[in-house]
Amino acid sequence: MLRSLALAFALFTTACATISTPGDAVVQFVDAFNHLDAGALRPLLADDATAFLPMPQNAELVQGREKILGILTPLLEADRQRRNGQPLSLEAKNLSLQQRGGFAIATFDVGTADVHSRRTLVLERRGGRWVIVHLHASNVRPDR
Repeated sequence: MLRSLALAFALFTTACATISTPGDAVVQFVDAFNHLDAGALRPLLADDATAFLPMPQNAELVQGREKILGILTPLLEADRQRRNGQPLSLEAKNLSLQQRGGFAIATFDVGTADVHSRRTLVLERRGGRWVIVHLHASNVRPDR
């Protein structure tokens, strides 16, 4: 019970945290995936966000936060159940942040030795905080 309350508090404070830098957005994005929590992604995505997701059944550009979350929510929930609620341990490796005025691009890899899971976030400063306006995700398996 105590562990559940601590986890709920951590997720609540993460979701409500200020996104004052592009780096904050990256940290919260990775944290949301580590906790397999689509709800924590909601405040990070602009309502008009777009995404290319690394899944053949959704190969086209996905337009809008609700459509993006509609694809990711069942996947994250299924993974949470498969993992019995245990979080992932993704890290934003080789992070590159480029900022020009009210826009920023964050590129990083959250993969393993078995797969490069490259992510690029295009962020825009709106209403005093940084939001993701585009997500590009690709997975590449190294030749062995």
